[in-house]
Amino acid sequence: MRVCVLSENSYPVTRGGVSEWCHLLIKNMDDVDFDVFTISPEKKILYEPPKNLLERHITRLNAPKLSPPKRRDRKIKSIISLAMPVLTGNPIDCRSLQKHIETSDFTAEKVLSSEKNWEVMIRYYKKRFPTKAFIPFYLSWVSLFYLLYKMLEISVNVPNADVYHALNAGYAGFLGCLAKTQTGSPLVITEHGLYLKERKFELRNSEVPEWLHEMYESFFYSLVKTSYKYSDEVTTVCEDHIEYIKEVYPNLKPKVVYNGIDVDKFKLNDLRNDGIFNIGTVSRIHPIKDIMTLIRAAHNVVQKHQAHFFIVGEVQDKEYYDDCLNLVDELDLNSEITFTGFQDSAEWYPKFDVFVLPSISEGFPLTILEALSSGIPCIATNVGGIPEILSDDFLVEKWDYERLATKISSLLESSDTRKTAGERGRELVSKKFHFENMIDGYREIYEAHNI
Repeated sequence: MRVCVLSENSYPVTRGGVSEWCHLLIKNMDDVDFDVFTISPEKKILYEPPKNLLERHITRLNAPKLSPPKRRDRKIKSIISLAMPVLTGNPIDCRSLQKHIETSDFTAEKVLSSEKNWEVMIRYYKKRFPTKAFIPFYLSWVSLFYLLYKMLEISVNVPNADVYHALNAGYAGFLGCLAKTQTGSPLVITEHGLYLKERKFELRNSEVPEWLHEMYESFFYSLVKTSYKYSDEVTTVCEDHIEYIKEVYPNLKPKVVYNGIDVDKFKLNDLRNDGIFNIGTVSRIHPIKDIMTLIRAAHNVVQKHQAHFFIVGEVQDKEYYDDCLNLVDELDLNSEITFTGFQDSAEWYPKFDVFVLPSISEGFPLTILEALSSGIPCIATNVGGIPEILSDDFLVEKWDYERLATKISSLLESSDTRKTAGERGRELVSKKFHFENMIDGYREIYEAHNI
């Protein structure tokens, strides 16, 4: 069997939970051949390819090079018309689109530079935003439709496979829909952090004018609905996602396949009794991870305990990182907080007395499973699939830095509680969230659809 994984700016060109998950899946399903087709602005490969990863196709995205509007082209006109459901949040007819792509000299730039695209864009602008500035609208239109048309352009390069597996329901999922209609092979989609929910969060925290938000949201709704419509199986990493997915697409019956890890890879932490505590998180520096709440909690904790906080992970949002550093300065915590940058997280877990994940939104975070595998008690926000791992005693509501500080302090004050929580956590991961369970789950899915 040959499986083609479709990745949107994740494996193997960026690090993070989804990339680690994908690498683990491929490496440990060594009886299956894999290809990876990745769309990303990045090109550098960050993972040593497993022996059964036969081909890696990296399509590097660049800014579109547009020229003056071209004369009418009936095929381009049809492609643009078929793409318009994205503006109303409805699914796209991928089968009809595929027929036009196969019979035309097609590029994303040609469509965006066409007279038809200009006419449709101007008509939409005049109808929806006649009193608003044109430039931000134009830039938004180009950025959204360039990626959509780029997926159409590169879909002919996706390798043949027995099964396609998209790592989200966004552009990767849409590419999977096109590959399925082209080859007839089944499509599996895995929702890790809920693509639609994460894009809406990013939109609220972006510089995109609020009057354009509805256009963006309709666009992303359409991508996700299209992915769900053409999929043969949608999996998610936790029960929490089921209701949200069915609200978007009621007829869907998503299947939960929990994330898993190799417990034996992680060393048990060395419980120290010197009165100096290390509190840590492993996280990319991004607003959705809410590092600033951890910083505020640290300010309260160090008033009562001799403690140091380590934030292990790469910076993915420079502006947010600068805001974090400014807050550290403002609270006079430069001696108590260290940003390590990207590190081998497995080497850091044993150094922590308590692990914290203060995210605003999560799927089913591998970092908590990894910390528990190292025998470390974890405190995290009550979001996503986290309550399916941790009990109420170790949960706080998002943004509640005072309650977070209280729970951290409570653990620091009882070595017995830390030890017991760590032991139970490692046992839980070994029994319920071992990577072999995850591998078996996806092998069954692949085999069920490879007919």
